[in-house]
Amino acid sequence: MRKEATTEEWKRLYEAATRIRELKPWEDLWDLDIIGIRVGEEPENTVFYSILGKGGDCYGITVYEGYDAFNSFMMLTMQESLNLSVEYAMFNQKNLTCYWGNREELSAKQRTIIKELGYKYRGKNQWLYFMSYEPGFYPYNLDQDEVVRMAEYLEDLETAFTYYKETKIPVHFDEGNMFSFIYSPDKKTWRFGEESLPFTCYNFQSLTITDEELLEALGEVPQSEYILEADVRSLGVAMTDEKYDKPVNPEMSILVEANTGLAISCELKGPDDDPMIDLAEALIGFIFEAGAPKEIRVSNVIVEAGLEQICDICGIKLRRIKTLHGIEEFWLGMQRFR
Repeated sequence: MRKEATTEEWKRLYEAATRIRELKPWEDLWDLDIIGIRVGEEPENTVFYSILGKGGDCYGITVYEGYDAFNSFMMLTMQESLNLSVEYAMFNQKNLTCYWGNREELSAKQRTIIKELGYKYRGKNQWLYFMSYEPGFYPYNLDQDEVVRMAEYLEDLETAFTYYKETKIPVHFDEGNMFSFIYSPDKKTWRFGEESLPFTCYNFQSLTITDEELLEALGEVPQSEYILEADVRSLGVAMTDEKYDKPVNPEMSILVEANTGLAISCELKGPDDDPMIDLAEALIGFIFEAGAPKEIRVSNVIVEAGLEQICDICGIKLRRIKTLHGIEEFWLGMQRFR
C-alpha cells in the first residue's frame, strides 16, 4: 500500500534541493557529465547523477539507482541511434528526478506540498517539484520511501559536488569517465576522483527459448510468403489499475502484415508483464498457423534481439528498417480513439 511522506520528510527534501540550486551545478556540468556516489566498495551500489540545465532550457537533477537504472539513462542518450521514439525512451526511464519548472507543470498535489512547506515561487523555471519514473508506470509523485531516499541522495550530491568544484579535479567525461565519490560504510570518511563508467552503451537483452521441443517444431514449419512488421510501444497515457498504487502506462506488442496493414496481434500489457515475450508468443502462434513468414521487419535493435532466435530457427529474414509503415498506420488509427 502506498504511503505518503510526512511534511517533515518533504521539508528535508526541499531544503536539500534548494541548497543544491544555490550551487548551480549546471554551470559546470552537462547532462552527460555523470557523478557517481556510493557507500562502500560494491560498484553495483553506485547512484548515478545527471545534471540538467547547461543549455538553459530547464534545470534539474536526475538520479539513477544502480546499474539497471543507469542502463535506462544510456537508452535515453542513445535514443536516436537506436531508432527509438523519444516517448518510448522517456517512458522506459527508471529514476527519481527533481525539476525547477513552471507552475503549470505541477500537479495539484505538488502545489499543495509547496504551500504546506511555505515556499513561494515566481517566474519561469523556478517551481521545484519531484517525479518518479518507472517502466510500465506513468511518471508520478514520489511516495514516502522515494522522498526519504531522494533527500539522502541530494545531500550526498551536495557534499560530492562541493568537493568537485572546490578541488577542480580533472575528469575526462568525454572519454567515458565520471566523477566518483565513495563513502566508507559508516559514511564518516570518503574519497573521490575520476573513475570509468560501468558501461557507455545501452545493454539490451536477447530473448532465449530453452524448450527443445518447441525449437524443433519451429524448425519444421514450412515457409510462407508473408511479410510482417513487429514493434513494442508505450501507450503514453495514465491509466488507473486497482492492483497498483500509481497510474500505469501500458506497453503494447504489435504484429501486423506489412502489405495490408492488417493487425495480427496487439496486446496491452501492464508493469508485471514483458511485452517482448508477448510479441514473441504472438509470432510463434502466427508461424504455427500460417507458416514462417519470409521476412519480419523491425525498427530497432531491442525488438530485433527479442525475435532473433525465432527467426534463425525458422529461416526468416529479420530486417531492420527506419520506418514501419504498416505499424505507423495502425498506431495513428489507435491514437484517434485515445
